[in-house]
Amino acid sequence: MSYKTHVKEYCRNCSFGGVHFVTDDERHWTERWLWAVLVFLCWYGSALLIMASWEAFVVSPISFGVETTYKDWDTKLPTVAICEINNDDQIYNVSETIWSANHLWDLEDVLKDIAYFRGIAYRLVEVCYLPKKIDPLCPLANYSYYASLVRSSCQQLVKNCSYNDIQFDCCEYFQPIATDVGTCYIINSIQTKNPKPYPMACNLKQKEGILRFTILLTSMVYTLGEDEVPTVTTLYSSTFKVAFGKFYRRQVTMRYIENDPQLVETTPKQRACRFHDENEGGLYPFYSYSACSVKCRRDAQMDLCQCNDHFMLGTKESEICNITGMWCLHSHSSQLTTFKPLWAQKSGLICECLPSCDETEITVIKDVFTPFKRKTKNSVVELSLAYLPTERFKRNVVRSRLDLVVSLGSAAGLFVGASLLSFVELIFFFTVRLISNLCIARRKTVSIK
Repeated sequence: MSYKTHVKEYCRNCSFGGVHFVTDDERHWTERWLWAVLVFLCWYGSALLIMASWEAFVVSPISFGVETTYKDWDTKLPTVAICEINNDDQIYNVSETIWSANHLWDLEDVLKDIAYFRGIAYRLVEVCYLPKKIDPLCPLANYSYYASLVRSSCQQLVKNCSYNDIQFDCCEYFQPIATDVGTCYIINSIQTKNPKPYPMACNLKQKEGILRFTILLTSMVYTLGEDEVPTVTTLYSSTFKVAFGKFYRRQVTMRYIENDPQLVETTPKQRACRFHDENEGGLYPFYSYSACSVKCRRDAQMDLCQCNDHFMLGTKESEICNITGMWCLHSHSSQLTTFKPLWAQKSGLICECLPSCDETEITVIKDVFTPFKRKTKNSVVELSLAYLPTERFKRNVVRSRLDLVVSLGSAAGLFVGASLLSFVELIFFFTVRLISNLCIARRKTVSIK
């Protein structure tokens, strides 16, 4: 049996619509050509519809909307982080201890740059790197040690914590967390080593939620989602600086994101976000945008300066910068401490970090800073929920894998009258059946001889 005969036999018996008319020798050639054109157009239309369904599944399988039909949910206060940014008394005491009493005052500024490094170190570079004759007391390496001498413990930083006027132990719940701005203290974060959340939820039964605490040193306070961490690049709107002698009140609103259970079946590129467990090579236990940005900055520092600053997570002792490396980081600070989109021409980092699928939108409604009537060396911070949210975001899967299969099957059935068995039949006919026919023809040839 020839291949041509085999193809004709398949076309006469296949279940694809219209194909058997094309190879029917008993029909006029014009009719056969007409059916050939119709079959081609149907296959072409089917291919277009299948490609459109596939592109829609790959590019836009998710819809993002707002849900307002259900309001009986718990709303947590934001995660709060406290990061010390200055302690002149401690800098003076450490300077007097590690250097002689008649040391240059510039060295105290140098120590301040090291202890509170945020990508820029003007005094460290000016005093200990650029001059032709450098002070022999200048710290040229081992900056982690100097920072540890200055930075304060939780007990020295925060006290008098309460939620809705119920006191709790500050340092039991404000847990230490390593960040690229040094060790901070954070409450209700999932990124600490041993998370211990304090129940701070508001709902229709418990509408009021007020967190209050006293800060003893000049600090930066961050209001974040539970998966976010303080970083050099945290948005200004998520922070406020706390100085001595003031009462700080911040009112916020929260909006959460609810995810369709089928969302896990899609890829991060399709849904444009990552789940917490999609954290390959992450520096923190769970994925978040800020955690990803820290890793991006770490990689960029290594590429530019072949070292990392002493606060950067995941840095080996041999990779921590000495004075030359700190000068390099300082020189490239505009590039290493800002992010930019791919198309922007300004200086900055391009980081392919997706947002977290469980990201929380925090909106600051009001910030009120009121000086105390009497001077005091501490400040009080109050964080409260302005009102209960009336909506939340919802990610829905509008094109799942099942929807894709249905779309492909519908296109094939509508245009060419095919089913799954039709394609199985095609494969079978040109493999098993073809080999079988060839073997039978060969046996007949041998028997005739």
